[in-house]
Amino acid sequence: MDKALGYLGLAARAGRLTVGTEDCVKESRRRTGGLIVAASDAGESALRQAAFMAGQCRGRAFRCGYTKQELGHAAGRAGPVALAIIWDEGLAKAFEAAAIKDRGRQEERV
Repeated sequence: MDKALGYLGLAARAGRLTVGTEDCVKESRRRTGGLIVAASDAGESALRQAAFMAGQCRGRAFRCGYTKQELGHAAGRAGPVALAIIWDEGLAKAFEAAAIKDRGRQEERV
């Protein structure tokens, strides 16, 4: 497993991760900050929602090089995950840096 996915799993175990598009939209209305993580194979609708949520919760959105299946597995879910929000700033920065290092420069901001 890549180091970045390890940080995602750590955020999930710490209760600092929101997973799934609907839950992310609800939480972004209630909370501020956070890193919205979009899977590399997320659809256009999910990417638009990620950008909207970033503005709504004053966070930032990041399209990582991991697929929905990889994100879902790392977050402890049985199925794919298109969007997740890491609410811990330290874990968010660590995830973002490790994702860029592990997957090269194919990542892009949403």
